[in-house]
Amino acid sequence: MEPARLGSHLVVHLNRLKENFEALKKRYKENNILFMVKADGYGHGIIEIVKYAFNDLGVREFGVATLGEAITLRRHLSSLPFEIYVFSDLQFFQPELSELYLEYRLIPVISHNDDLDVVLNNPKFSNLPLCLKFNTGMNRLGLSLEKSEEIIKSLKAVNRCKIFHLMSHLANASMPMSTNKRNIGQKEKFKELKEQFISAGIELERTSLANSGALEQESCKEETHIRPGLMLFGATSMAPQHVDKSWWQGKIISELKTKVLNVFDVSKGDPLGYGSTPCPQAGTVAIIALGYGDGISTRFMGATLYHKGVAGKVCARVCMDMTYVLFPKGTDIKRGENFWIWDGDSKMFMELARETKTLPYELVIQLTTRVPRIYQID
Repeated sequence: MEPARLGSHLVVHLNRLKENFEALKKRYKENNILFMVKADGYGHGIIEIVKYAFNDLGVREFGVATLGEAITLRRHLSSLPFEIYVFSDLQFFQPELSELYLEYRLIPVISHNDDLDVVLNNPKFSNLPLCLKFNTGMNRLGLSLEKSEEIIKSLKAVNRCKIFHLMSHLANASMPMSTNKRNIGQKEKFKELKEQFISAGIELERTSLANSGALEQESCKEETHIRPGLMLFGATSMAPQHVDKSWWQGKIISELKTKVLNVFDVSKGDPLGYGSTPCPQAGTVAIIALGYGDGISTRFMGATLYHKGVAGKVCARVCMDMTYVLFPKGTDIKRGENFWIWDGDSKMFMELARETKTLPYELVIQLTTRVPRIYQID
């Protein structure tokens, strides 16, 4: 029996991912794409997303956050010749784990001097692609700009005169790239860093700076690579007050679908669920088959959900397995019907994120494994 027939599931429309990808490529024709697929492909399922992106979109470089994510991806898709960058949790301080980069053909994004020393001073890593990430203002991870001369000397001391990929990370790409002083400053610092390496005789094969927010503003085209993540799954990365600065009209690639378990009329003040929460007004309550055990957190309380175009409000406490949605009395909703938490409507998806006081990608990432992912091409 198909998982979809068992109840709640996340439908992932791969054709929408393709449309988003093609829309991005029209704006960035000359840039290569390093597709960020961390956190299980932003909750959509890393294996299927990467397989589709490789086979149907021609993507050859992917980024994850942890060594564990990278190994899982390589093991499941060992026959596909793509590159995997590990961006943050490298585990280089454990010698037995650092050698996994060689075993699984992975690229560590080096952002700490200790890790760089391991790579430069261990002959085993002499052919490991050298990917360096500098801190130009994010102040999270990154090699220090003040130590760039020292790093150049260290590279030359072991005859490493080529950097496979030089990168940094923008801290305020959700703000205007052309006028925000921090964005302007980070871009200038990265430009100076590149010039410093080139002047020292260090070849830069690849460079990248732009994440989704910057790409929505057509920034950083001068680099060889771009690093889209959230935007390819449809949502915007722009701050609400600056959405007008974005050209992006991406399609939400997923739909979260569940079932109506029960329907009944209520009066104002009727007790509902745990704690006997008083019903805020008379209406029709639908009990849907998703709760915080599935990833519909208590933040959903008070959020607006729709059924056949009619707005309802999540009322009472969100349970582990079920959620109360209050509709106007007489709403056409029946036990056993399908119920969508979100569909392909980008505006409604972003509004749900706003109402639940969360970020767009959190809505999908927080879904648990109890919610099957179903992949289809329309």
